[in-house]
Formats: sequence, structure tokens, C-alpha cells
Amino acid sequence: MKNVLKILLLAAVLAFIPAIASAQKKIYTKSYRIQDFKSRTTMIVLGSNSKLDPSLREEVTALWTISPYEFCTPAQYDKLKSDPARYFLRPVTAKGIISLVLTKGGTDNSANVLETPMTLATIPIAGEESLGTIAYLPAFLSILQDYVERALDSERIAYSGISAVKTRRHPEDKAITVLVSSDGTAASRPRYRYVIDPGTYQLYSFRKW
Repeated sequence: MKNVLKILLLAAVLAFIPAIASAQKKIYTKSYRIQDFKSRTTMIVLGSNSKLDPSLREEVTALWTISPYEFCTPAQYDKLKSDPARYFLRPVTAKGIISLVLTKGGTDNSANVLETPMTLATIPIAGEESLGTIAYLPAFLSILQDYVERALDSERIAYSGISAVKTRRHPEDKAITVLVSSDGTAASRPRYRYVIDPGTYQLYSFRKW
């Protein structure tokens, strides 16, 4: 009887091994999934905000160095967004805040996890009623690229977002504060505060409050 029980137990364990192995193969970290970022084309989506588009086109052309890029329209984005071999950077407005959202393409219901969409980062850049902070777009784009560069090598940073690239110390005479809120005032919510170096675009502080 003992031998029979051992055989049955062994058979049960062996039966679960393929399932465990299969499950392990389907676990992919965020950093792992973006390892192809530098070799893939990032599609910069223009056409959803006429006031932002000229600045975004100009600054991306001048500053985007981390990957190949192309500009596209919202209609083209809709056709291409299911492609897991592409990344997308597009303005998204929510709760009165315009943010640049960096995503990896894919299909929601794909059986292959590597072919599902994923958001890499969201960086607030302006208020819907107050576009003055678009002047700091070079800094925002630099911070975003810095985040991706570090996220490729660090799971902690990959999951922490742009705040993870900040440095704790900064020269007080160089740092400037940038406030992003829907109407440009500290009274509205949500609101975001950046402390950055205007020369190097180093991020010293970022918080939502």
C-alpha cells in the first residue's frame, strides 16, 4: 500500500511540473519586456492638440536620441497600436492634465504576454487650461529618456516611474520649480511639482500633492 501511495504521489508531482514550468515561462518583468526599446521605432503621435503639436515636434526632433522615431497621426496610431514591435509617445488629457504617455504596442486579449500592451511611463507636462509649462518640454523629454535608459537596467526603476530618476541633492541657485495643474495654480487638483536643473534638465524632485 505504501508503495502504491508513493507511486501516486510521484505521478501527481510529475503531472504538475509541466504546468509550473509553463507558468514560469509566462512571467516577464517590465524591464525584460522593454529590452528592445532602443532598436524599435517610437511613434510620436501628433494631431490631438494643435497648441502642443508644434512644440512636441520641434523638441522631439532636437532631443529624442534614445531610439528611432517617426511622427504619426491619431488615425495611424489606432491602426498601429496593436503592433508589439512599436512604442508610442502621445499626449493624453485626463482630469485637466495633459501628460505624455509612453506605451508599448500590443493586443489586450493576446495569449502571448509579450504581445500585450504596456504603459512604460506617464509624465504630466501641462494643464488643459494653462499651457505655460510646455516651455519646459525639453526637460520633460530628457527626464523621460533618462527614465527609460535606467529602467532597462533596473527593475526597481522600471516599476517606480519617473520619480525614481531624481537625485536628492541640488544646487539651490540653479534649481527651478515647475508646477503643473489644470489651471496653473497650486489651488487646483491634481497638481504636480518638479524641481529641475534648467541647464542639464536633471530631475531633483517630483511629486503629486
